Amino acid sequence: MRTNVALNAYRNWLERQRARGAARSGTLSRVLENTVWLLGGKAVGAILSLVYLGLATRTLGPDLFGQFVLILGTGQAVGAVVTFSTWQVVVNYGMPHLHSGDRDALGRVLAFCIALDFGAALLGCLIATIGVVLLGPALGWDATLSRDALLFCFVMLLSFRSTAIGILRLHDRFGMAATADSVTPIARLIGALVVVLLFRPSVTGFLIAWAVAELLTAAAHWVLALREARGALVPAHWRGIVTAGRDNPGLWRFAAITNMGTTLNALGKQFSVLLVGLVAGPAAAGGYRLAFQLGRALAKLSDLMSRSAFAELARVHVAHTAAQLRKLFRHATRFSVVAAVVIVALLLLIGKPALGLVAGRDYLSAYPLLLMLGTAAALDIGGSSFEPALMATGRAATAFRLRLWSTIIQAALLAALLPTWGVTGAAVATLAASALSLLLFGIATWRLIYRTPAAEIGVPDGA
Repeated sequence: MRTNVALNAYRNWLERQRARGAARSGTLSRVLENTVWLLGGKAVGAILSLVYLGLATRTLGPDLFGQFVLILGTGQAVGAVVTFSTWQVVVNYGMPHLHSGDRDALGRVLAFCIALDFGAALLGCLIATIGVVLLGPALGWDATLSRDALLFCFVMLLSFRSTAIGILRLHDRFGMAATADSVTPIARLIGALVVVLLFRPSVTGFLIAWAVAELLTAAAHWVLALREARGALVPAHWRGIVTAGRDNPGLWRFAAITNMGTTLNALGKQFSVLLVGLVAGPAAAGGYRLAFQLGRALAKLSDLMSRSAFAELARVHVAHTAAQLRKLFRHATRFSVVAAVVIVALLLLIGKPALGLVAGRDYLSAYPLLLMLGTAAALDIGGSSFEPALMATGRAATAFRLRLWSTIIQAALLAALLPTWGVTGAAVATLAASALSLLLFGIATWRLIYRTPAAEIGVPDGA
């Protein structure tokens, strides 16, 4: 009897939580709550990252740290080229099926995304092999370092978890996603301490620590995601992979566009590190990457807001009205602008002391880079709701075209400024690209949200 009473009480509590969640759907509070969940995990990661980044910079020295970040950049760049950002596919195409209760259709979308992830990882391994063979000598890698770089790239690519992240966000499990994300900094810190305290610090040792962290993080995401996707991933759904594209119009096109958009985004981040290394050497690449990492750490809110905003905008697009979509977008944009201003203030107030505290006096000369790259990240915060709004309302092609233009401008500036200005030119190019991206995405999203009829947005009109 007591068991039945407890079970009924739990069911009633669960129903109240679901009703509460439904009532908050489409509100800024929902976006902020999901952002806070993500930020909880990232806040822990940001603090720990300062420790393990400091360990790497201080024990390896500028040259070896530069080699380390060049290998990291190679793996991340290859991953960005082949990845399809399937978490966006899961949210965009899975949301209608989840809303209608069609678990079979949802399962076919998930199976399609997992197959896409695996195929992309295999292709990435091939590209990484070619890249290491071609770039290794130019970057000063000997046979041992080239081997280690290739193995690290393989681990990074095969530790795919984008679909698992999409499953958690689709089911509004941002807290679980934050828990899984926190595995990365914890594992990296433990690995860095083991390398420093028990072994002689080396590039290979830090690569092993980072690789183990990738594997553990992927495992954590999949364990949690499979719990949420129970019933939606059964053998029958795998046989429906070939029909997923036909059952979900535009699926392949959306997946391809997200892949190209991710690749273009990486051109301005990971590839710029590689270019700096090729032109100015490993030590310069290390300083550039350090400034970039610290700037992104201060402005991590941009990525978190973008992720939670996309999930909520997709939910509103499926189940709510144009008026609610406009209201959510307006509030999210205001919050993002305030956050961007705060980030710039932090860069001016604590940027230089933070750089010296983390990396030591040898890297204080990188503060101008930190200021420019951090400001670029703050501009990304200001527009963190723009691209998700376009993606969630079926304007993925528009988002891609805008990203393409900003990337072309950045590439042109890199080609013009990097040979003469070095790392400073690379930072100026990144800052200019972020400013242009903010302008282009802002204009396009404003026209979509406020100048496009509700029927063309794809949601019903209404108050």
